[in-house]
Amino acid sequence: MAFTSPLAEAAFLVGRALFALVVSYLAVGNLLDLEASVGYAKSKGAPLASVTVPLGSVGLIAGSLSVLAGVYPAVGAAAILVFLGPITVVMHDFWTMEGQDRQNEEFHFLKNVGLLGGALVFLALSSLSWPLAVGVGL
Repeated sequence: MAFTSPLAEAAFLVGRALFALVVSYLAVGNLLDLEASVGYAKSKGAPLASVTVPLGSVGLIAGSLSVLAGVYPAVGAAAILVFLGPITVVMHDFWTMEGQDRQNEEFHFLKNVGLLGGALVFLALSSLSWPLAVGVGL
């Protein structure tokens, strides 16, 4: 598979940018309100929340910037998968809730599943030469 037109190249860049924007926005939000984010993670039973929340958030930012720039995109996408995969199940366990809480957690669960899907696509494409990217990789 190759990007066969300037439009495809531009669309791939815009897709990377939108993905990176959403992932980074969520991670920066965690860091800006770290006390609340750690407290919420602890309330959900996340292990070592005071370490994993900031570390995971920094990893999400680094991973999203990696995908955006095309610098080791396989590593960046994998970092996003490693953090978001387990945390989605632990933090957004909507199946244990009812009412508005269930609806809120289901929304966040599905948002994260969509982001996981995006990260998987970028991981799958990481062996290709990415247009409009720095182009450093494994």
